[in-house]
Amino acid sequence: MFPGGGFSMSFVSAASALRSRLFVVAVAVGASVSACSSGPDSSDPDGGGGGTLGPAVVVVGQAYTPEDYLTYVRVFPEVPEGDIDFGEFREFGNANVSVHDGRIFVEQDGVVQRFSVSADLELIEGPRFSWADFGIPSANATSTVFISSTRAYTLAPQLGLIVVWNPDEMIRTGTIELDYPERPDSMETFAYDAHVIDGRVIWNMFSGDWATPTSHPGVVLAIANAEDDSPPRFVEDTRCLPGGPSFLDERGDLYVHGGGYFGYFHAYGGIEGSRTCALRVSAGEVELDPTYVLDYEATTGSYVNTPWIWVSGDQYVTRVWSSEVPLPASPDDFWTTDAREPVLVDLSDGTAVPYPDLEGYEDVDGATRVVDGVSYYQVSETGYVAGGNTAVVELHPDGTAEKFRLTGGFLLGIERVR
Repeated sequence: MFPGGGFSMSFVSAASALRSRLFVVAVAVGASVSACSSGPDSSDPDGGGGGTLGPAVVVVGQAYTPEDYLTYVRVFPEVPEGDIDFGEFREFGNANVSVHDGRIFVEQDGVVQRFSVSADLELIEGPRFSWADFGIPSANATSTVFISSTRAYTLAPQLGLIVVWNPDEMIRTGTIELDYPERPDSMETFAYDAHVIDGRVIWNMFSGDWATPTSHPGVVLAIANAEDDSPPRFVEDTRCLPGGPSFLDERGDLYVHGGGYFGYFHAYGGIEGSRTCALRVSAGEVELDPTYVLDYEATTGSYVNTPWIWVSGDQYVTRVWSSEVPLPASPDDFWTTDAREPVLVDLSDGTAVPYPDLEGYEDVDGATRVVDGVSYYQVSETGYVAGGNTAVVELHPDGTAEKFRLTGGFLLGIERVR
């Protein structure tokens, strides 16, 4: 979910369509296409057996229409190559898609259905359950985290609760009250992404008003116990504006990016003294490190950065607002102004250098997607419009390598199933 929110949409301009598209990518993908473990065997209760289960990778796409989003799911033996269209995908409405324990979970309108994947890579329908009796949140405004094969959380800030459920049995087992810190009624609140770390679930939260535009003035983490139904606690830090992805590195350090949502809320939010930066929860710790802050402007030359996308080791790609182009007077023009220059940032030494191959493309993405150690990113020549298209590329320290193209829509997620 990017700016604006994931919801049933009827946009009147390309700028608002892009703003809402980015909102959908960041949340629906960054939090909902979740890490998976080894796949099921031939005793899969959903009927996914009947042969040797080879490798499987799910690709989730999305197409924008003036009224809504359509979500598409297809399973490939490996990360695909070449031109792909949605004709051979299974179509859903505006949905979240998650992967865990060799199965695929689709959440739409408060109903979660589980699918297994057959030996010939077909989706096999399994059981479903609903939490619609609590209310139906805006589409993509939930965040699902898998803790084990028998425990998962779905955070629904609009409903003020966390749904606790069993992925094996596909039943609700409880709810946890989400007593979120009070925000103005005009602000939307959602989880940008989430991680399970050392018996805790950490959601990286955002609250903002797109009409004003104004965001909450600090990074907020919601931290829940992964093993019981005790209420979560909230950690706030006003060193950075909220609105950016978090990334758990191989050392176990969690980097939380307070990017002001592509720099938008820094540029137009009017919060005196605000800045965009990255904070860190060090491995084994439960709080943000008070001694660590990576200032975006000091590192990249601008406070206006697109979400930092992991490339390799301590290296990330971001697109930085050019110092030669003034910020548009109108916030709507922010999303369509071609003024962002790609750079490769290295956290180990705080350097940023120009990054090749991304010049000339429009911003349609803000999520890190890693399959087998390779980071995938989408670039578009059309921008996020009805009938648009995207190229999915591998990110490497020395540049990109195109992997596949989607016609008629955009990439929502890619994940290894087994």
